[in-house]
Amino acid sequence: MAVGKETQPVNHHRSEEPLLEDETPVATAPEKGATKLTVGALRKSLPAHVFEKSLAQSMWYFVVDMTVIIACLRSYTDDMSWPLYIVYANVLGLFMWCLFVVGHDCGHGTFSENKLINAVVGHFCHGFILVPFWPWAKSHATHHAFHQHKNKDKSHGWYDASDEGFVKLMKNQPFFIPFLYFFVYLLAGFPDGSHFSPFSSLFNTSRDRTMCAISALVCVGFFSAFVTYWGWEKFLYIYVIPWLIYNFWLYKVTFLQHHADNTVVYSEESWDFLTGGLQTVDRVYDTQTGALDAIMHNITNGHVIHHLFSTSIPHYNLMEATEIIRPQLGNKYMLVKGFPFMELIRHHWYFTRPLMVNRGAIWEFISQEQYFKEQAAAKTAAK
Repeated sequence: MAVGKETQPVNHHRSEEPLLEDETPVATAPEKGATKLTVGALRKSLPAHVFEKSLAQSMWYFVVDMTVIIACLRSYTDDMSWPLYIVYANVLGLFMWCLFVVGHDCGHGTFSENKLINAVVGHFCHGFILVPFWPWAKSHATHHAFHQHKNKDKSHGWYDASDEGFVKLMKNQPFFIPFLYFFVYLLAGFPDGSHFSPFSSLFNTSRDRTMCAISALVCVGFFSAFVTYWGWEKFLYIYVIPWLIYNFWLYKVTFLQHHADNTVVYSEESWDFLTGGLQTVDRVYDTQTGALDAIMHNITNGHVIHHLFSTSIPHYNLMEATEIIRPQLGNKYMLVKGFPFMELIRHHWYFTRPLMVNRGAIWEFISQEQYFKEQAAAKTAAK
């Protein structure tokens, strides 16, 4: 694949024969369990040390991210020029996103072997950026357990061609992206239930509701401390604007980890854990030096392995594991290179976003041009 530009991932349902340049991959439903690959076999091919969770190494990344964040906050001045402020906001927003990834390791239990340490560090990392840690960990675990399952996956709702009204509005407006994760997903609870309210549909037990209340109170505590210390006006400039940039990063990266031109969604009949996991997309954002992906703890270009071994491989071992596993996956492995800003917009703009259509046991994303051609052909055939 050419470095420096986005490349279309090869559909994993096709045979091992190479695609011709003018051949369009066609998604077909695999028989459940038909793949020769197994998660167990892949695990056995990996050296034991990639599964080792080092508290010292994890704390190092936490300290580095917090050091940059604190340095940014201390550098802010009321008379900062706009060009300098733009740099400030973008650097702080990026490292807020990096801090989220550290908390993300805590939620998966890969930060350390100690559950209490994971909970404390996770609440600090996510509380600082107003994410309720335990509720997020709960919904995120469901996402990993049922990745690419039509009805059971959580987080990003699928873009169904039958969407109407409010649902359609929320899914295809790129201007909402900086606000979607916190205000729409975490707070309002669309579509999985509020992560702040103990009485949301996300929680079924008193234990879950208690944990939600604790995590929500941690976020309220951070929010109150920031406003009390800075005041509302400074809070807006010092924290909120960079925080919106962090929300943009989080939404962009997580959305595109599971959406590319050839990804498909499975029904209960055609889904299994490995088949769904191999619809995850690795993306290289920095094709020149790789530094940006490294700063983001390789959650961008090591995401396939992360989905297969989310509770056992810490982020700093993802790339080593990826290099070992990738040859075994063959053309079932999906990789896209290039900074995907315009791809994100294309996936959300009303006139350009792909539409999800049912193909029996799977749902496939197709261009709107193809969708309307198929609709017209169906109407003609029905006459």
